Amino acid sequence: MLALTPAAVEAIRTMIEDGDAGPDGGLRISGSSEGDGESELEFDLAAAPVAGDEVVREGGASVFLDPAAAEALADKTLDVHAHSDHVHFSLD
Repeated sequence: MLALTPAAVEAIRTMIEDGDAGPDGGLRISGSSEGDGESELEFDLAAAPVAGDEVVREGGASVFLDPAAAEALADKTLDVHAHSDHVHFSLD
């Protein structure tokens, strides 16, 4: 299952509070397979998980993973790197 660093938890909570995802919202990660075997991931705020999503909750942050993303990220850790006015997520 995807793990979250403390920095990622804080960033996701802030994004949810500042965004329009609502009190049950979270960061939704969806995946698609490229023809070369690579996975492409898309990150969006969502008001709730979609049927079939795996839900990761930690420290008040929620991440919703569609089946393709859940499979691709099962052994990964989501981290965040802050820049002056934005953040970048990384997977280790």
